[in-house]
Amino acid sequence: MQRPFFLLAAALSSVGLAASAGAADLGPYRGGSIKDAPAPYVEKRAFNWTGLYVGLQTGYTWGNTDATGAVLGANQSYSYDTTGWVGGGHAGYNWQMQNLVFGIETDIEAASLGGDGRSALGLRHETDLNWIGSTRGRLGLAYDRTLFYATAGWAYGDVKVSNAVASFSEVRNGWTAGVGVEHAYSERMSLRLEYRYTDLGSTNFSSAAGGGTTDKSDVDFHAVRAGVSFKF
Repeated sequence: MQRPFFLLAAALSSVGLAASAGAADLGPYRGGSIKDAPAPYVEKRAFNWTGLYVGLQTGYTWGNTDATGAVLGANQSYSYDTTGWVGGGHAGYNWQMQNLVFGIETDIEAASLGGDGRSALGLRHETDLNWIGSTRGRLGLAYDRTLFYATAGWAYGDVKVSNAVASFSEVRNGWTAGVGVEHAYSERMSLRLEYRYTDLGSTNFSSAAGGGTTDKSDVDFHAVRAGVSFKF
C-alpha cells in the first residue's frame, strides 16, 4: 500500500530538482524597477509672439544739427553735435505666422538731446529736443523665444532752436528706422536691444528780432535703446 505514495514522492522530488537546475542555468533575475523606466516624452511647446504688449525703454542718443540763417543782417551757418538721453513707454501688437512676426508699435519719450555751436562770426546757435514719439511697423523672424526684427515709420518731436537774438519752437514731423533683437525670458516678459536713426527734417523760421532774423535747421540723430515688454 505504501509503494504508490513512494513513487509519487519520488516523482515530485525529481520535478523540483529539474526546476532548480533550470533556474540556476538562467542566472540571477536582473529585472529593472519602475523607477528605472524611461520618463515619458513631453513635446516642448514653441513660444508664440502673437499678442498685445506694453513696456518701458531708455537709451542714449547722438546726432548732428546743421543750420543756416541771417542774424543782424549777416548770413550765418552752423554745424555741431548733439547728445543726450531718451526714456519712456511703448505699446504694440504682434502677429505670428510660422516664424514670421509682424506688428505695429507706438512710443512716447522724454528727451534731453541737445547741443550748441558757433558760426564763423562767433554767434551762438543751440538745439534742444524736449520729447520724441513714433508710430512704426515691425517685421521680424522668430527663433522660438528670440526675435530679430526691423522697424520703420513716422516720428515726431518737440524741437527748440535758438540763435543770438531769437528762439523758435515747434513739433516737427519726420521718419525713423532701425533694427533690434528681443528675447522672451518667460511667457509674459521679454527684453530688447534696439538701434534707430531718426530724422525730424528741417524748418524755416523768421523773426522781426535783430532787424529780421531767419533760421533753417536740420535735426537728425541716432539712438540705442534697451527695453522691457510685458505680453498679455
